[in-house]
Formats: sequence, C-alpha cells, structure tokens
Amino acid sequence: MHANSPAPRRQKWHERIVRSGFFLGALLFHLILFLLVATVVIWKTPPPPTYEFRGVAVKLPPPVPPLPPSSGAAASNPQFEPDSVVVPNVTPPSMITAVDSSAFKVDASKMMDQALSHMSQQAPQGSGLSTGGGNGPSGLGSEYGTDTGSGTQFRAHLYDLKQTQDNRPTRIPNAVTFLQAFVKKWDMSILDDFYRSPVTLYATQICTPVTASVMATQAFHVDGVVKPLRWIVIYRAKVTPVESGKYRFIGFADDFMVVRIDKQNVLDASLFETNEGLDPLAKVNEDVGPSPEGPQRPLKCGLWIDMDAATPMDMQVLIGEGPGGLSGFLLMVQKEGDNSPKGDYPVFQLQDTPIPDLSEHFTFSKKKMLFHGSDQ
Repeated sequence: MHANSPAPRRQKWHERIVRSGFFLGALLFHLILFLLVATVVIWKTPPPPTYEFRGVAVKLPPPVPPLPPSSGAAASNPQFEPDSVVVPNVTPPSMITAVDSSAFKVDASKMMDQALSHMSQQAPQGSGLSTGGGNGPSGLGSEYGTDTGSGTQFRAHLYDLKQTQDNRPTRIPNAVTFLQAFVKKWDMSILDDFYRSPVTLYATQICTPVTASVMATQAFHVDGVVKPLRWIVIYRAKVTPVESGKYRFIGFADDFMVVRIDKQNVLDASLFETNEGLDPLAKVNEDVGPSPEGPQRPLKCGLWIDMDAATPMDMQVLIGEGPGGLSGFLLMVQKEGDNSPKGDYPVFQLQDTPIPDLSEHFTFSKKKMLFHGSDQ
C-alpha cells in the first residue's frame, strides 16, 4: 500500500501543468486577437485633416494718370478748367435752383496745396501795405490792404463769384469766360449781383507773396462766408507819374491780373500757359525775366502807354484766384529808357512803403517807383 502512494501525486502535477498550458494558450490567443483588432482600428482611423491656403486674386485699379509737372508755388495751369468740379453752396439751397458749373484745372501744386486751406485758422501776417506799419484800428493788416487809408491809395473790395449778395449760388456757367467778358468793358454794375466784402481795404501797392489763398478772405473779414477760391479783388485809384513819359506795367499773378488805365487794358499777367489769358491784346510776347515762382513762370509785360504828370488817370487792377490753394501777385512798372536787368523792375507804389519778402524763388533789388494818387 505504501509503495504505490507517489502515483496520485504525479498525476496531480501533470494535471496542473496541463491546465497551466491551457491558460497560457488562452492568454496568448486573446493577446494576439487584441493586437489584430487594435491594428484594424488604428489602420482605419482617418488621417488628420490637412489645410491648403490658396491666394485670392485681387484686381488692381488702373494707375492714376500722372499729374503735370509742377515747380514753384503753382504748376502748369493752361486753362483753369478741370473736369466737373462741383463747388458746394455757402448756404442751404433756396427755392430758386441755380447751377454753377464754373471750374478750373487744378495743377499738381494746387492739388497738394488744397491742404493749405486748413491754414484758415492762422492769423494774417503784417504787411508793407499798411500806412501805419501793419495793423489798422480793427487789428487787421495784410499784403492785400489795411482797414484804414485815404483817397490817395488804392481802394479795394473782394467779390465772390460763387454766390450772390443774398448768398444764393450764382448762375455763371464758366468763371473764366465771365472774367474774359468782364474785362472788355469793366461794367461794375455787373458785379452788383455778386457777394461783395462789406469792408473796404486800402493799399499802396500790389505785392503779395505766394501764400494760402485763404489769406485774402481773411484780409477782407469774409473767411467765414467766402470759401478761398473763385474770388476776385478790384483795386481802384487815380494816378499820375512823377515825370511824364512812356510807361509799361510788368506783373505776375497766381491766378488772375489785369491792369486798366483810362478804359484801356494795358497788362494781362494772368497765369495762362497759352496766349489766351483774359485779354490777349493786353500783353506783349517779350522775355522780361522770372517771376516770384521761378524762371519756369516768367513775368509778363504789357503795352507802352503815354502818361502825363499833370493828368490823373483812372487805374483799375483786377486780381483773383481760381481753384484755390495758393495765391500771389506782383505789379511792377518800367519807364521808357530804364534799362533795369530782367526781373528787377521797380515795384509800383502810391506811397513809399516796405516791400514784402519775395525771396523764396525771386531775387530783385526791391526798387520802387512812386506815383501820385488822388481822390476819385
């Protein structure tokens, strides 16, 4: 009995080993199955999205045509006629509809110097035109004139070509055409329809450096009523030379200047690149030197006329601004026999007064020629 006892013990171990083999086989089977399933799941998972950025075609506008070259304070401005510039009314439109299609060609420097209209907040500077040195009793003095003076000086008013006396838009179809017609007869009654500055300025000379055109409306106390474009100023006086002889006027304007002596236009110094001007018969094609805007803007000379020291003559000078921006004016005079260098002519004066600084583009000796002024 005792000799056969080990057999059952070996059988138990054998059974344990067999069961362990089944367990390991099952474990290995499930492990392989798990790996196969995991591989299938991972393989079928969609790849992460990719993003593709593509440029958007943008159609650029055509390039802006180049502006005409400019130099000095104003550039080429042959006819002052741009393509349909609409000028806003000063006051709300009334029951009467008026169309003002007057317009001017705006040159490069004028385009640039439209920003100078913001200089309207600046006070006008002192002037050599003042009989008292610079400021009148009301505190205003400028190169366009002063508030006080006498009948022996120029008397001046500013007219707004954009509005009537009651602040309605004017019916002028074309401002240049209007001025060309006006200087043929100088019928002052025509200007009665336009807004006129309430103050009269007095001046002894017409010598205004190239500055913002708003300086003119400020000088006449109308900068809150008149926009600084398409305005004119008319100076009037009776004058006689100190010596009898032949004289001619020489001038520069940005934009308009016409001088009239005893019902005859004797100078058109308006800023036109052609022979059109406001009165082509009142200027002579002669090189008389550069203007305050440089050699590319020559001075313009007028007709020789006889002037008698004993005979007062009516003198009228029209100056004006077209599209706005910058304005400048200079009136000189030459007596026959005076061999002044080109560009260095005496400034026309009705009283010995200082000459403003014009040296930025213009060099001359600041000579003066005094005429007598008399009450009109």
